[in-house]
Amino acid sequence: MRLVLPEQSKTWSVKLPSLIQKEQRYFTPEEAQQIVDAAEGIYKVLFALMFAAGMRISELTGLHVEDVNFKESIIHIRRSMFIHKEVTPKADAGRRNVDIDSATLDMLKKLIGKRKDGRLFVSKKGTALVGGNINREVLKPMCRKLGIPEGTTHAFRHGRISVLVQNGVPGELIKKSVGHTDLRTTARYSHFPSEYRKEVVSKLAIKS
Repeated sequence: MRLVLPEQSKTWSVKLPSLIQKEQRYFTPEEAQQIVDAAEGIYKVLFALMFAAGMRISELTGLHVEDVNFKESIIHIRRSMFIHKEVTPKADAGRRNVDIDSATLDMLKKLIGKRKDGRLFVSKKGTALVGGNINREVLKPMCRKLGIPEGTTHAFRHGRISVLVQNGVPGELIKKSVGHTDLRTTARYSHFPSEYRKEVVSKLAIKS
């Protein structure tokens, strides 16, 4: 702009308006349960694992059967999917082990059956799932059918982190579990619904 302004105007500074930051959509535990209950086939397990583990969709679609450790109740995250190719996790912190609850593990056992290897989640054609297709063809239509605001697979990750924060789980443990490199990133994934805020205010109120 200074190139096209008159000479006497070249000392002007341009201040652009700040953008209003919209809060990232996140699924509450109730919404996540609704989605899991309504989902069918592999998507029921996929969505349940998303909320239980708070994993990135690229990490989920990159999981192999042998990454599930039923004895230790953990999932080993060793790879990620990027444009149909398996790559290493996006950061060193992404390579991690995630603890999984028994109910979700039972769902995984039924999904895996007698398989010993191969991708955990595959399409009907036997290919790796694609996050964009899941959002467009499965998750968003399901949200509309359930009558809840639309969200993408990333809303499961935001929802999981929010639940962990709301329940007082140590920040370092959350950071390591979800593969963040620092707590500032984890803070941006934390959301506090009005019901939770009101509950906190009530608990901390001075008794008269």
